[in-house]
Amino acid sequence: MNRYTNWIMAAVLIMFMITGCRKIEDLQRNPNASDQASPKLLLTGIEYDMYDNPWSDYAYAHRMAQYMVLNFDYYGNQAYTWGAGSMYYGTLRNVERLDIEADKLGTNTVTRSYKAIGNFARAWLYSRMTEQMGDLPLTEAMKAPEGVYFPKYDDQKSVFLQCLQWLEDANTELESVINENPATTVQGDIFYNGDVRKWRKAVNSLSLRILISLSKKEGDADLGLKARFNSIASNPDKYPLITDNSDNMQMVYNTTDKTNNNPIWPDDSKFYVNRNVLGATWVDLMTLNQDPRIFKIASPAPGIAEDPANAFARFRGANTGAIQSEIQTQTNLGLYATINRDFWLKDANGVPAIQLGASETAFNLAEGINRGWTAGDASTHYTNGINQNMKFYGVAQQAITDFLAQPGIVYKGDNADGLNQLLTQKYVAFFQNSGWQSYFNWRRTGVPGFDIGPANENGATIPVRFSYPQSEYTNNNANVKDAVQRQFAGSDTRNDEMWMIR
Repeated sequence: MNRYTNWIMAAVLIMFMITGCRKIEDLQRNPNASDQASPKLLLTGIEYDMYDNPWSDYAYAHRMAQYMVLNFDYYGNQAYTWGAGSMYYGTLRNVERLDIEADKLGTNTVTRSYKAIGNFARAWLYSRMTEQMGDLPLTEAMKAPEGVYFPKYDDQKSVFLQCLQWLEDANTELESVINENPATTVQGDIFYNGDVRKWRKAVNSLSLRILISLSKKEGDADLGLKARFNSIASNPDKYPLITDNSDNMQMVYNTTDKTNNNPIWPDDSKFYVNRNVLGATWVDLMTLNQDPRIFKIASPAPGIAEDPANAFARFRGANTGAIQSEIQTQTNLGLYATINRDFWLKDANGVPAIQLGASETAFNLAEGINRGWTAGDASTHYTNGINQNMKFYGVAQQAITDFLAQPGIVYKGDNADGLNQLLTQKYVAFFQNSGWQSYFNWRRTGVPGFDIGPANENGATIPVRFSYPQSEYTNNNANVKDAVQRQFAGSDTRNDEMWMIR
C-alpha cells in the first residue's frame, strides 16, 4: 500500500470519527429549513386553527342548527347521527410554544401581549372542547416533556373555572400593557391586525359567552356566575367589551391572496346554492317577523309567484326533519329559498366570518340582566343586538327602525317572554357565524324549537353532546374510560347529558 493510499484512508477515518460523534438529532436536522418559529408565525397558525369556517363540511354546523338543509344524499344528509368531537391539543402545543418564543423577545409589552393572547387561545380552545364532550385533560395536559404521557381528565367545572381564570389574567395583563404603552401591537394577528385594545374587548366578551353558557349552574357557589357577570357588565373601564361591529373578532377574506379568498369562491358557490336550501326553522322566523335581513341574506324561491301584497311570500324554507328525496323534488320545482350569491359572493372577499361579535355580546348582556345577574336596561342591549346584526348585513336604518317598532319585536320585559325574544333574535343573528354557538344556545335553552322528523335518525331527539374521539381510547384508554364512567356511567354517546346542561 503506497503512501498516497494511506493518506486517503486516514482522511476517511478522521471524517468517520467526526461524524460518528455527532448526535442523531443533528444528522436528522434539515440545514435548509428553520427549526425555530417566531411568535408572529405561531400566532397566525394558532388563529387559523381557532377560526370556524361557516362553510366547512358542507356547512355542517349550520345545517345541524337548522339554518340550511342539504337536499342531495351524495353529499350527506340531515340525520342527527354525529359522532366524535374535536380535540385541539396540537394547537394548544403551539400556544405553549408561543409563550416560549415570545419570552425570547425579552421582557416588554409585546411579549406580554403575545402571552395574554395565548391565554385567550387556551380559554377559547378548551371551552370549545368541553362544550362538545365534557371532562377533559387539562392540568396534566401538555406535560409530555415532564414524562406525563397519559393525562388524567379534569371535571368540566374545573375546566371552565380555569378558562375564566385565563381570561381574567389576560384582561389584567392587557390593561397593564395598554397603560404602559398604548401603541403596543403584535405581528401575525389575522383577526385584529395586532391591536391589543381590541383583543382586550374579545377577552372579556368571551368571558361573558362562557358565563352565559353556564346559566343552568346559576346556583353553583364555586362558579359564582352572578358575581362574575356583574363584575364585567357593570365595569366597562376595567372590562371593555365588543359593542360595535368594528371590534368583531372575525375572519376577513381578501381578493388578492387566493389562499384566503372566501371559502366558497368561486366554484363551490354553485354547490351551496343548489344543494343547501334554507331551513324552515330560520326562514319561518324571518317571515313571521317581516325581518328585512332576509332580503340581503337570501334569494327567493324561483318557483313561487310574487305577491304584491306580501314581499315575504316567496321566501320558504325546507324542514330539517323532512325526507331528503322530498326536499330534492321540491328544490327542483324551485320551491325553496337559497343564499343570495350577490350578497355572500359579490367578490372573492365575500362576507367576513364572525367568530365573536357585537351582536352576541349585546344579547348576552341582555340575558344577564333578564336573569337578574346584573342591573341595567335589557331592552337597550336587546335592541343593540338586533341593530348591530342588521348593520352587519347592510340593512338601511329606516328598515331597522321599522322592524324594532313592531309589537312582536318590542321587548316584553325581564320575564320569560322577554327572554324568549332575545334568545330568538340571538339565534337569527348567528346565521352562518360563530361555529357551533347557535346549537349550544339551543341545547341550553330550547329556543327556538327545532324541527324533528323522519330524517332525524336519532330516536326523534336532537343530540346534546359529541363522543370522545377514538384516538383517546387508543392513546389514553384508562383515563378516558374513567372520565366516561364518572360522567355517564360508562356510556359515551351523543345523547348523554354533560354536567353543564344538567
